[in-house]
Amino acid sequence: MKLFEFEAKDLFEEEGIPLASKREIIYYPEELVFKKLVYPLTLKTQVLSGGRGKAGGIKFADNITEALEKARAIFELEIKGEKPSRILLEPKLKIKREFYLSVTLDRENKVPVLLGSSEGGIEIESSQNIQKVLCQQNYTPAFGKKLAYLMGLENNEFKLVSQIISKLYNLYLKYDLDLVEINPLAQLEDGSIIALDGKVTINENSIERQPRFRKQKIEHLSDLSERERRASMSGLNLVELGQGNIGILCNGAGLTMATMDLVKFKGGKPANFLDVGGGADKNKVQAALKLVTDNPEVDTLFINILGGITACDQVAAPLVDFKKKFPKHNLVVRLLGNNQALARKMLEGTGIKFVDDLEKAVESAIKITN
Repeated sequence: MKLFEFEAKDLFEEEGIPLASKREIIYYPEELVFKKLVYPLTLKTQVLSGGRGKAGGIKFADNITEALEKARAIFELEIKGEKPSRILLEPKLKIKREFYLSVTLDRENKVPVLLGSSEGGIEIESSQNIQKVLCQQNYTPAFGKKLAYLMGLENNEFKLVSQIISKLYNLYLKYDLDLVEINPLAQLEDGSIIALDGKVTINENSIERQPRFRKQKIEHLSDLSERERRASMSGLNLVELGQGNIGILCNGAGLTMATMDLVKFKGGKPANFLDVGGGADKNKVQAALKLVTDNPEVDTLFINILGGITACDQVAAPLVDFKKKFPKHNLVVRLLGNNQALARKMLEGTGIKFVDDLEKAVESAIKITN
């Protein structure tokens, strides 16, 4: 779950990471009239999409007249389908130098990794100057100092940045984060260093362990499609792919990806990634079927379930109910494992095509769709 910038900065402030001297939130432009603000002013749209600066979501104003005009424009600006419900106000600062810092998981080595660069800003993705330090043992400030050294920092810059790195790592650990990032980390003309922007992503599976984030989930799904939001609130993992017409429903991320790849390889067009999880019950399967078939582009549903924790007959029952309610939908099913024979018997005579062999099942789904 991604946080808005102002929420990320609230976490930064709690951890003692330096920020701009004053920041305000407005929910409509006219609020500017009643606030005591220092100009020039920075106005920043609060959406979860990236690329806010390039899209015109960050503007500057020298007076109240300009601020009102630009706030109205930002509130009307849609970035990747998302409009802001609020704008973050901060003083416009004179920047001497920009850096980049982040903490995330190195999936190959299965340990946290510190990332840093002596460059920062909107082109950081293409930078060849990003240094990294793997935290292969319990974190100590020495890791932060090593990254600051690799970034080429010296003297007071080295001291301040290495301290901020350690505070970022503390946040990463404390709140079960997938990512915490400062871009840019700005050095001002007086030599001070502050977080000018902030990005935080919380691990979806840890939200129940983090009381402060539990009630925020719905608002923070605004960068997802309507069906993806419904899936997330139902405990399902759905990613829509656009122009596909074969709905994919599997259990387990690896099996789902492999099934999508095979459909694509055989000439079909997968419409989505949907993982119902290892312990899917009747209600979850029903919700998944409804979500996938609510997509008007989907002509055929391909269900590929390996029965282990989830017994095959537990999946077959909602499939039969669904086919009775929606007889025009094409369903091709492969159910292998626990109670497979019982599931096959339940599906007989329902109009649902049951195929054991994966390649033949995929080919059948594509043929029916075509």
